[in-house]
Amino acid sequence: MAALAQGKTHLTGIPECDDAQAMIDCLIKLGVDIQTDGATTTVQGPMDFGEATVHLNARMSGASTRLLIGIAALRKGATHIDGHSSLQARSNQPLFDVLQNHGCTVESASGGLPAKITGPIAINSALTIDGSLSSQYITALLLIAPLTCPDSGQLVKISGDLVSKPYLDITLNEMSKCGVTAHWQDDRTIFVAKNSYQNGPRTIEGDATAATYFSALATLHGGAVTLTNIDATTHQGDYQFCEVVEALGAKVERQGSTRIIGPPKPLGITNIDMVTMPDAALTLIAMAPLLPGTTKITGLQSLHHKECDRLECPATELRAMGVKVSTTTDTISVEETLPTQLQSHTLTTYHDHRMAMAFSLLGSRSEKLSVDDKTVVNKTYPHYWLDYDKLRTSK
Repeated sequence: MAALAQGKTHLTGIPECDDAQAMIDCLIKLGVDIQTDGATTTVQGPMDFGEATVHLNARMSGASTRLLIGIAALRKGATHIDGHSSLQARSNQPLFDVLQNHGCTVESASGGLPAKITGPIAINSALTIDGSLSSQYITALLLIAPLTCPDSGQLVKISGDLVSKPYLDITLNEMSKCGVTAHWQDDRTIFVAKNSYQNGPRTIEGDATAATYFSALATLHGGAVTLTNIDATTHQGDYQFCEVVEALGAKVERQGSTRIIGPPKPLGITNIDMVTMPDAALTLIAMAPLLPGTTKITGLQSLHHKECDRLECPATELRAMGVKVSTTTDTISVEETLPTQLQSHTLTTYHDHRMAMAFSLLGSRSEKLSVDDKTVVNKTYPHYWLDYDKLRTSK
């Protein structure tokens, strides 16, 4: 949004991670001046909408890829987007279909990367996008809608099942902070008014998904952790994970910051739907062997389309550790397994940062688990292992 605004936007709170750096590097190639001074990153917009051919490398960032595809639709020139092999395997076809139906040329052999997008997108009062695979497709269209819609505004209509709706609420909230009016018209339609993004200072709050790992550690170990940069005012859907750990017996204090106080022993959870927080589902999957009884988690249909198949890949790794697991296309059931019964195992992360971080929870109790590539966390949280060890040593 800062790259689309006229003038300087000062951002504080950007995490030091490969995903953020990939987006910054791509925006620089798109003609945006970005300077970092300590904790503040200054973005001088707007980007170049001209006819030059640009080559972008999104590395392993799926979110960056989808937003860059949307931004590419604003340009007159060709935008080539590529990335890591794990990113190339992820589909962008629903977003490509919308762009092709509205004036853009898209070249992609398989509906993924590498891809070449040539715009600009045609002005239209309504766009329809499939929401069953990823909310990021919708976010990409919302991001560019204020600049591409007619004076009367634009409707973004969502077909199919809608996964990860809270992420769209995050998008709408951030757009409002930048002076753009956008809101739900009904449960499948979003209205966006024609407008320009405003520059200015912006503070980026803590990552609710990353926070789930520390909430889980406090819950599993009867400890306590305070998250200083996120509280109940957040629009992040994964903050609902606080309600999950409360169901497991933890106490959560939410005023000004978030403090999680774990129970002497976690309770069981028989059946829980995680459709509104799919990224946090993997955290619960990795906790599940340490919870009493059988934990059944539902609403997981979108997990097949993440950095790895976050339903079948964790199931495979749990079975290798001696855990009884069963899956369907959108559910997983995990039986309780005593830490002493867990088998020694080297975790295959499948190039997925969240596999490493989630399974570190199980490793913290079994101490029989190693990770094939600890650096995979650099994608979103390069300091994860340092913070993880701080909690271990402070106990």
